Amino acid sequence: MRRKGALALILTICLLFSVAVWKGAYIIKEFLSHEKSASNIIESSEEDSNLRNTVLYYKDDKGYLVPVMRKIPWPEGRGIARAALRALIDNPANRSDIESLGLTPILPANTEIRGISIHDGICKVDFTRDFLNYNDAKEEACIVKGIVYTLTEFPTISKVKIMIDGKEVNSLTYGLKIDKPLARKDINYIGSGRNKNKVIVYYQGTVNGLESYFIPVTKEIDVADNESVTAIRVLESLIEGPPEDSGLFTVIPKNIQVRNVDVVDRVAYVDFSKEIKDIKDSKLASDIVKTIALTLKEYYKKDVALEKVSILAEGEEINFGDISKEEPASIPTFANEY
Repeated sequence: MRRKGALALILTICLLFSVAVWKGAYIIKEFLSHEKSASNIIESSEEDSNLRNTVLYYKDDKGYLVPVMRKIPWPEGRGIARAALRALIDNPANRSDIESLGLTPILPANTEIRGISIHDGICKVDFTRDFLNYNDAKEEACIVKGIVYTLTEFPTISKVKIMIDGKEVNSLTYGLKIDKPLARKDINYIGSGRNKNKVIVYYQGTVNGLESYFIPVTKEIDVADNESVTAIRVLESLIEGPPEDSGLFTVIPKNIQVRNVDVVDRVAYVDFSKEIKDIKDSKLASDIVKTIALTLKEYYKKDVALEKVSILAEGEEINFGDISKEEPASIPTFANEY
């Protein structure tokens, strides 16, 4: 009897142990499955959070600086300003990223960033001597302005001080002064230098004749000594178009006249002559609105943050391309987004 009782006890223990093992395995399997799922969610979230919309300034085949919004990695523990500059170095990876746009990185190959700091709005950047491997004064100016404009896209940076191998230098190889911190000035300047009145308008450029992009251009503008530069005059300058040999173009027909520009509740109401109604193509209308919106955004940036643009003809709001008169067009956040 004792043997039978002992045998029954052993069998009961084995059964309970098997159930426990099975349940334990099930629980562990469920736990691991849940952990894997949670891990995937976290990994995806981290991947998204490590990409930031950043405006970078590349150059086209004519030497113009072109602002392009791109999502670039923001490495943990390292500044986004450093990451932005690294995306501008001429290397196979960066070239591959933008080759479809027909643009190229502005920083010479093998350039390294030795250090970068931001204090009181001034960003100090220390480059290795490879930074100086360029060919002429035009390229020198393009590189420096591309750096300044890229870094000053960040709200914490207003000026940039460039250093070489840990040392401050007064001027670069072809004479460009960098002895003081540099602010934004005269991007893609196409003037003669004789007129102090300057405005920024947005023309279009293309490399392959198929894709086009919007380019900020600094132009001189003629106004009387007792007059100020008005929004009307800025748009007239835009419609005048770029110099014939510039390689740039505007899609606004020259027979269209600007009658008035009013800003009410952050909406710019742009009144044109009746010829604006002759434009029926939606793509053409969209490009016209965008070049106007970007230009007015630049003109009004110190006074008001424009949100929308409404097109009028002879004082009457109209449907223009895909834009209805009931809903004005939004001001683009970025000139070029890829």
